[in-house]
Amino acid sequence: MSYIKLNTRFLGEALEQQTAALQKSAQDHLQRLHDKNCVGSEWVGWYDYPKTRGFEQEQNIRQFVQNLDVTYDLVLVIGIGGSYLGTRAVTEALLHSYQGNIKDNRPMIAYAGHHVSETQLIELLELLDKKQPIVNVISKSGTTTEPAVVFRVIREYMEKRFGKEESARRIICTTDAKEGALRQVADQEGYASFVIPDDIGGRFSVLTPVGLVPLALLKLDTKALMEGAALIFSELSQSSEHPVLRYAASRIAAYEQGKRIEILASSNPKLSHIIEWWKQLYGESEGKQGKGLFPAGLTYTTDLHSLGQYVQDGVRNILETFLTFEQDVPRRKGVEQRIRVPFQASKLDQLNYLEGRFLGEVNRAAMQGTMMAHFDGGVPCLGLTVPELSEHGLGALFAFFEVGCGISAAMLGVNPYDQPGVEAYKKNLFALLGKPGTEALGARLRERL
Repeated sequence: MSYIKLNTRFLGEALEQQTAALQKSAQDHLQRLHDKNCVGSEWVGWYDYPKTRGFEQEQNIRQFVQNLDVTYDLVLVIGIGGSYLGTRAVTEALLHSYQGNIKDNRPMIAYAGHHVSETQLIELLELLDKKQPIVNVISKSGTTTEPAVVFRVIREYMEKRFGKEESARRIICTTDAKEGALRQVADQEGYASFVIPDDIGGRFSVLTPVGLVPLALLKLDTKALMEGAALIFSELSQSSEHPVLRYAASRIAAYEQGKRIEILASSNPKLSHIIEWWKQLYGESEGKQGKGLFPAGLTYTTDLHSLGQYVQDGVRNILETFLTFEQDVPRRKGVEQRIRVPFQASKLDQLNYLEGRFLGEVNRAAMQGTMMAHFDGGVPCLGLTVPELSEHGLGALFAFFEVGCGISAAMLGVNPYDQPGVEAYKKNLFALLGKPGTEALGARLRERL
């Protein structure tokens, strides 16, 4: 029995048959992952990470947070891509949407370094003035432009406000063990630091200190996150019919039948950054050599009133995966919070047939109706169901998607762990800003502009 369920009822007969035919290939690639006998094998330290290193690391980080001798009510995460998306996926899903504006025993969280917008950074500095911040800067090299530039600004702010000694106690670095600019800064300034494993790339790193440090600072249950992921790896060691194999095989079957976009859809706006994390994972891992499904995300029912028309009647090059958590309502002091549609004397809105029903029931019916409508419109659909929206459930989902990505990318014939295309914009950026050694390229680019 698998913790995460995959429903292929609305995939369509042709794709179901092709998925079944690809199942053996998916199993073979899973075995290669397990044996670290695959393309990019030097980067598969994420596989079974909870068992090999994760639980020990999580315990060490939790102990570090418990022993902190600074008071803080805001955690600022500086990072880009895999250095922040996993953390944001968890916090957006589990923390109160109005965190910082309600009474809560957890700190507020803010993010920086994933863009270089001057406007947003000005607003962030105004927020920091009202708070007692602790900063976690995350970068393996310390030279990635966006987080490095922002860290300069934040470091200057912290030192001016708190002084060198106090700011050093409020800055935590997650970086390479031995090399890189951020490692040197951490050692020189005496910042506490944690190590990004050498054998795990950024988009697979949410269960490492990259995600564990900020989540522990926020007093979230990082042990449960690790336990959820461990459960998936344990299931994979015991079953050759795991849903993740069918998910990977279904994606490749759809691709081979001409689909070019996979939409990950949910009916809960709090899952939007889970989708953002998933988009980076699959987009950077598979989008190479002119191959791969383009990962897109929609939130229903909101997007049914914008892009729903296209999904229903547009170009039939879409595969759609519906992500659902069976229990996704919050608990306050152990009590589940629910809302019913109120009774009303006036029936002008014509909703009397919904009176007394939970809103979750309405939302679930909308999701089910949408899946069937899109399938009838020619879109093959998968249903992915996780039992609960919690640290445990999210840990399991992260592991599920990572394994699925490793398998499907290998089935496409691409290396899931490099990202050569990302370097193209960086070269142009450096040249346009006048980085030494890029003068000739800079002149050519400015002429084109």
